[in-house]
Amino acid sequence: MKLVRSRLVAGALGLAVAGAATGSVIARADESAPVAQAAQQGGVSITPATVERTAKRGAVGTITIKNTTKDTMRVTVNVRPWIQNRNTGAVALNTRASLSPYVRASPQTFNLRPGERRVTFNMRRMTASGSLYAGFQVFAKQTKAKARNGIIPQWDLRGKMRLNPTRKNPNLRIGAADVVGRGNNRSLILAVRNTGNTLDPVGGTVSITGPTSRNATIPQVGVVPGQVVYLKGGALRGMRAGNYTATWNVTIGGKRFTQKRTFRL
Repeated sequence: MKLVRSRLVAGALGLAVAGAATGSVIARADESAPVAQAAQQGGVSITPATVERTAKRGAVGTITIKNTTKDTMRVTVNVRPWIQNRNTGAVALNTRASLSPYVRASPQTFNLRPGERRVTFNMRRMTASGSLYAGFQVFAKQTKAKARNGIIPQWDLRGKMRLNPTRKNPNLRIGAADVVGRGNNRSLILAVRNTGNTLDPVGGTVSITGPTSRNATIPQVGVVPGQVVYLKGGALRGMRAGNYTATWNVTIGGKRFTQKRTFRL
């Protein structure tokens, strides 16, 4: 049985999960010049790394951007959706999409001399789900590029935004099960889509019956609302060939889903 693939909509709403704010200096010319040398000249930082509030129209959080260099920086702040890996559950910021129709930074683009400036996030309209989980990107570069030892420093800082719903609605859509891997490395997986509006972890248990019986605990994973992740139902090593039935008991936010799926080894 093959897993049903779903469309990943760039800029989809209700996006979520984790991601600590990080900074990077991008080498543009002489790669042999150490990045640490550019960092010694100062840097750009953001605090806090996480903005978390209840979703509502208007201001939903503030960050402070600090410039400790000697140069004036051109700063751009964008709220962007997460992309989630179905196999690992890891998320990354989709830098090609923007959630500005829903949440926008104010100011969004500005020059920042040495010092700091506060930026406020404003929710311009509510999402259909009543929540919005995303990341924010702060990109800074010199207004007048000054290479030091062949390096032009730039900063790409990222934080996370959690705008929780006033009324929670944890929900899942259970998809197909499949066997992945070969030989002794085979394992069972189940596709689930988060159709709710929360970031509650998804976990549970699976009971396998057939020529060989086995029970397994499903490792918990945070699923981005609207996205699909493959839950891990355990290794199948040592199980005899034949037809099997897997009973999945999956939970999210106190809500339980029980589904049976068949497979063959």
